[in-house]
Amino acid sequence: MIRAAILTSLLAGAALAISGCSKLGDRDMQPGHAFLDSRIPAGLSPQYYPPEGFVWGAYRSGNLPEARYGVAAPPVNPKAQVLILADADYPAEVYFELMRQLMDQGYGVWLLEAPGQGGSGRYLLQGQSLFIRSYHDAQITARGFITDIVKPTKDKPLFVIGTGYSALTALSLSPLLKEDSLKGFIGYAPYLGGPISAGDDWHRDTSQPGYWGGIAQSWQMSNPDLRLRRKSDGWQKQVQKAYADLNGLHLPVVSLKNGAEVLVLQPKTGTTGEANAASALCARLPRCAVRPGSAPDALGADVTAFIQSQLPAVH
Repeated sequence: MIRAAILTSLLAGAALAISGCSKLGDRDMQPGHAFLDSRIPAGLSPQYYPPEGFVWGAYRSGNLPEARYGVAAPPVNPKAQVLILADADYPAEVYFELMRQLMDQGYGVWLLEAPGQGGSGRYLLQGQSLFIRSYHDAQITARGFITDIVKPTKDKPLFVIGTGYSALTALSLSPLLKEDSLKGFIGYAPYLGGPISAGDDWHRDTSQPGYWGGIAQSWQMSNPDLRLRRKSDGWQKQVQKAYADLNGLHLPVVSLKNGAEVLVLQPKTGTTGEANAASALCARLPRCAVRPGSAPDALGADVTAFIQSQLPAVH
């Protein structure tokens, strides 16, 4: 009952916000609906299951396709909230383990997929490849979602984390969102420029490399709607532009005195060149630091340590 009450509190006003975020009229007449019924793969370890009380929802910003989101609350009153921006390489389901780790520390956790990826709604004529009309679409969706759905407060501040490609979105929000209720932005293993491989179409016998790649394959085996993997030319160009624009920021020194903290977590397995690129990117952002990051299965500890370093200033 306590958990249900807390989750209800987190979701308060969400239905109104969802219905009010589009000017297009009847939702059933709009293209780009999100996929909200993923099935748990057979044989999957319970640590990768959805957390207790987890629910899916859809959020539409303006005339963009619906973004798929999920939320779960701990059994205690959350002392902070965390928004995980899903990487386009994986469906949001791969982050259930991270959600559990953060909920165990007493945080309410949200998941959000940008339009055109994972289980979010598709763009018109998108086909079977990742696509985004403009990298600003992911920014607009995340900003609107925070304002309309999450609604952070000083008592329940919000921390935003993005991984891989979505780290660019998370980091780009730091100079755009100045609310006192947003206390931190984290970019884990961010994309750091350079060519992007288009990759191959999904195949049952070919999983993506890495820890999250294997988890993603399991969910995609049981859910064909989550099998977007090939990266369209347009998507590649927009991600490269997002990095170029973020890396080209020249923020005034005064911005270093105020606002949320920014953390770039660069995996210890990375190269010297990647570490240097991460430091150069961080130098463009206000109040930013670079630290070594843990492996994906231990990411919750890194995020928790960062949040706890900021909470004393809140309370």
